[in-house]
Amino acid sequence: MTYEVWIGDQHVGAFSIDVHPGFQNPALTFTYLDQWLSSDRSFQISPDLPLQRGPQTPPSHRTIFQAFDDAAPDSWGRRLIDADLRRKAKMRGERYKPPTEIDLLLHVPDETRQGAVRFRKGEEFLSSEHGRATVHDLSRLVAAAQHFAANGEVTEEVHNLIGVGSSPGGAQPKAWVRDEANVMHLAKFPQTSDTYNVSAWELTTIKLQRRAGIQVQPSRTVSLGQDQSVFLTQRFDRAGERRIPYMSFRSAFGITEREPLDYATLAGRVAAISGKPSADASELFMRAALIVLVNNIDDHMRNHGLLHGGQGWRLAPSFDVNPSRHASPATPLTPEDDPYDRDIRLLVHRATDFRLTQAQAVHRIRAVVEAVSYWRDDALTSGVQADALESMSPAFEGENLRRAQELRADSQAIIDLSGKAPGSDESWVKSHTRRGRTVEGHHRRKPHS
Repeated sequence: MTYEVWIGDQHVGAFSIDVHPGFQNPALTFTYLDQWLSSDRSFQISPDLPLQRGPQTPPSHRTIFQAFDDAAPDSWGRRLIDADLRRKAKMRGERYKPPTEIDLLLHVPDETRQGAVRFRKGEEFLSSEHGRATVHDLSRLVAAAQHFAANGEVTEEVHNLIGVGSSPGGAQPKAWVRDEANVMHLAKFPQTSDTYNVSAWELTTIKLQRRAGIQVQPSRTVSLGQDQSVFLTQRFDRAGERRIPYMSFRSAFGITEREPLDYATLAGRVAAISGKPSADASELFMRAALIVLVNNIDDHMRNHGLLHGGQGWRLAPSFDVNPSRHASPATPLTPEDDPYDRDIRLLVHRATDFRLTQAQAVHRIRAVVEAVSYWRDDALTSGVQADALESMSPAFEGENLRRAQELRADSQAIIDLSGKAPGSDESWVKSHTRRGRTVEGHHRRKPHS
């Protein structure tokens, strides 16, 4: 059986589902259309699908292609789809069969699927029968999500939630809804286990990022009362009804949990495929600085992405930045950084990786520090109660704030990571390689004559 693959309204190729010799699970076999290969609008729809004729298959350890991961459901969506398939199997008197990665990919509703990848069989796009939801349905959707999270039961309300809530990534309950102007938004729901207003704090970081000049989408919250709210953010992979191709960093660069990358290395990877490499590398620097200054708890590679437009791939707007009172392992800033205790000064040390001078790097960090200093004001206007501010202060006023405030653009001290001011009898030794190993920059006492 053959399925068509579309990018928005453009037919680009087709795939079949085959069991390859030596493998137990079926995998996709994809072929580009000649018309796509010859088009001046063509591009690789996935890093592991080069623009070439003939059938192509994923690497042996995969069943679908890298970029298709972003069109598939993540943790929350998988739970919804799996529960619905169990319900349907029981109704038919059949034994439940766990869905494959391919089954899950094709089960996501066409209208809400992330990015521009679409699948069609015959004259119909797959999973296009689901309905829509609006902001007026939020209370009902939240209740359905909380009911499902509590007991896994697929009621009629939960079944409706599957159509609008099985595509977004992440484990938090969420759904796609349209506002009064018919613009689609991602709605992130509170969980019964939340001990504070998570949505209000996420909106706070949106405002801080906007102050710093970081790209973010229009966002707001809808109050549910009792210090709970829904976070709404306009989706960035749509322009009206037009779909914009999207890849997460994880898909674009083949990042795995076993082989994580740091932000300095990622800046080079982004610049290599970006339509505006210097602008995107500099923007990623700003995001890394802000992420560490607000102690972001959701710092992983599915929460960064790229959009494809007229100038090739560009950074997607920033999203999923959530402050945390307690430090947790996160993406290192540079290769030498400690993911358990990240040091913002290392960004200056690696400024050239972001296509910046050290003076420019310090200037940008200062701009981010200035933006973050408004966290109390922005939290209050985002719906955080005044008596809840101090409990979150460790997220915004930690050790990296002190380090950032001490940076100076006119002194080598900006890259002295020892915490000691250099004396007059010390000289700075730049980072270099000795016997095949990297020696980090350091101060060395001058020999006495």
